[in-house]
Amino acid sequence: MKNVSKIIKKLYLSLFLLTPLLFTFQNSELFEIPKMYFVYFITLLIVFLHLYNWINGSVPLYKKNFLNPFLLLFLISQIICTLTSIDIHTSFFGYYSRLNGGLLSIISYFLLYSCLIPYLDDKQKSDIINISLFSGLIVSLYGVLEHFGINKNLWVQDVQSRVFSTLGQPNWLAAYLAILLPLSIYKITSSSTKKLSTFYFLLSTFYYICLLFTKSKSGILATIISLAVFFIFIFFRKNSPKKLLIINYSLLIILSLIINNPIKDFIFPQKISSNLLKIENSKTENLNITPSSDIRKIVWKGSIDLFKKFPLFGTGVETFAYSYYWTRPLEHNLTSEWDFLYNKAHNEYLNYLATTGLVGSLPYLVLTITVLFLLIKNSFRNPTLEIRNLSIALLSSYISILITNGFGFSVVVVSLYFFLFPALSGNQLSNHPTTPHPRHKYSIPLLFVIFIILTKNIISSYIADIYLAKFESSNSRQEYQLAYQHISKSIFFRPNDPNYLINLATAAAKMAVLTKEQTYIDQAINSSTQATKISPANINYLKQQAQVYYYLATIDTNYFIKTVESMLQASKLAPTDAKIPYSLGQFLESVELLDDAVYYYQKAVDLKPNYDHAYFALGKIYFDQKKYDLAKKNLDLNLLYTPTNIQAQEMLKKIN
Repeated sequence: MKNVSKIIKKLYLSLFLLTPLLFTFQNSELFEIPKMYFVYFITLLIVFLHLYNWINGSVPLYKKNFLNPFLLLFLISQIICTLTSIDIHTSFFGYYSRLNGGLLSIISYFLLYSCLIPYLDDKQKSDIINISLFSGLIVSLYGVLEHFGINKNLWVQDVQSRVFSTLGQPNWLAAYLAILLPLSIYKITSSSTKKLSTFYFLLSTFYYICLLFTKSKSGILATIISLAVFFIFIFFRKNSPKKLLIINYSLLIILSLIINNPIKDFIFPQKISSNLLKIENSKTENLNITPSSDIRKIVWKGSIDLFKKFPLFGTGVETFAYSYYWTRPLEHNLTSEWDFLYNKAHNEYLNYLATTGLVGSLPYLVLTITVLFLLIKNSFRNPTLEIRNLSIALLSSYISILITNGFGFSVVVVSLYFFLFPALSGNQLSNHPTTPHPRHKYSIPLLFVIFIILTKNIISSYIADIYLAKFESSNSRQEYQLAYQHISKSIFFRPNDPNYLINLATAAAKMAVLTKEQTYIDQAINSSTQATKISPANINYLKQQAQVYYYLATIDTNYFIKTVESMLQASKLAPTDAKIPYSLGQFLESVELLDDAVYYYQKAVDLKPNYDHAYFALGKIYFDQKKYDLAKKNLDLNLLYTPTNIQAQEMLKKIN
């Protein structure tokens, strides 16, 4: 049916228009979660309407194309690595605050690609590119306004220094703009009128200004390389608009040299006076800010070690947040982000290698190389000049994705382009038409019922996350009864999610402390047990479970042993995490098991030699025990890393 087909085409356009723009203040994660749920819902609508069309004989179920086998192989590999995962729940749904990259998201992108092909014509291709560029204009406008302080008081981050617009992080915004820039320049070269050409000229300039405001090294590098590829392919062709390209690229170069960004810093390093340099060095030393490049190298080393440990299937799709602890290098403890949770390897290829092994990463690489081959082939051999030029632009955009993924990871918007943009190149993708014919019409009611059930699940999951955000807000304000009510509603909408269960356990434990009611005690124990059973490798859940038992130990001291057991289990899974033995020391010190506390505090500083809090804890225990030599040694070490600790200074004065 023509009307249904039109709706499907509009839904695809809505994906490219709205996905980059969506963010809310109601969710536990403001940017990726609403984007991913929007993609889920649009995917469901498209698949439902496409099946409806197929049942009515309007379109074939699918059209054979060059990429289908490679996409299917990749999907099968991810299913296998989900079934062999250390945490099937996480592998299927994705790591909670990200979602993108889990099996469910990959299934969505696969279905979106497969359903797009039967409806893809030249007009739809053009509409997708135009709507993408329009969405990018809105995103860039907001990003530029951020730089000039439109919402500087809205965010904790210094958004004026590094803008992130509606994408949520400067590197993510830069990766998105790097995709759009070759397309905007392609439109300059292919526009039929001077006015349109001028518009796209200004648009590409605006994108580039916003890109520079992100100060993203990976995004800017990806842009330089992708635009160089586009220039080389287009400039030396007959009848290419050489003058326009030279003017456009010259302006971009000038902007790179006058706007503060990594390019300008590299070419014209700022000369800093010796006094100012000393002050800056002093600040850096006190804050112990580790360069992100150094941290990435450490994480990459751990990722490779993880692959060596699980070379075939990896640890499971999207399980890096848990399994990285198993091979986490000791030197990570000496960085400024030593206690950060890394849910990705900050390199898409190493992330696949570590979490899906050879079974999952090889099909991913084969798919990537195949897409590159297809785009390069269409850039040279397609009989239509317009499609050849479009293929060059798509190739340049695709190269930018591959580069930014090498220094980070795909977010929802980037994945959308990664999986769907290859369909826009050439007509080889759909050159094997299948003749559709009507199916049994009684299937339509069944299809509608399935659609309603799945829609309900998506909406319920989204509402559950809104209540999770309310729980976190109430909990931070110490409104424990209200927090308990909010997380209970999350459980109502999504009862078997371990993230909600462990938070319910925490809320119930706090209510148990307030009311001493056995119902809350039982709920706290049962919920935490259920959460750790669903996700047994999740270090954070074990830490939260330990906290739950610690709260309950204030009611019944018999629960304290459960606190220690949970932390010991966590330490087995994360042998280089210095915070676990430190927390154990705190627990043991609180019940005056001082010798045991000293053992674990010492273990913490063995793992992290600059652990100021652990040194202070040791110094305080030794001071109270009148072991002044040991107290002085540890307090001196504490002040070496935290010179402003007044308590340590006062104890040292008493010793001296």
